[in-house]
Amino acid sequence: MKYAQKDIVEVNFLFPDGSNKPHPALIVSNNDLHDTEGFFYLVLISSKEFDYSRQYSYPLHDNMLNGCTFAKKSYVKCHIISGYTERDVVRKLGSIKEKYFNEIVDKTIESIF
Repeated sequence: MKYAQKDIVEVNFLFPDGSNKPHPALIVSNNDLHDTEGFFYLVLISSKEFDYSRQYSYPLHDNMLNGCTFAKKSYVKCHIISGYTERDVVRKLGSIKEKYFNEIVDKTIESIF
């Protein structure tokens, strides 16, 4: 397994309008799913904050990250999830620290369920 839960990777993210664009994303699904099924779930990371989605976003700061930084203020979009496989990943950018990862998972659960 090349990628694991808490990794920040770059993928060609598929948007609802059918377009796709390279974007950083955070792997949120557990490693067992990846090992047994061959795919994982990601949440989008974006530098755009929209007023309507503020309640579904989690702000990122450099001190939360391992091995990477973002040039612009960035947000995890806790309501935008997609499934991917290793072949869909362009590259690994870094990872997120455990404490912040857990907060993002909680925010994602709150946003969706």
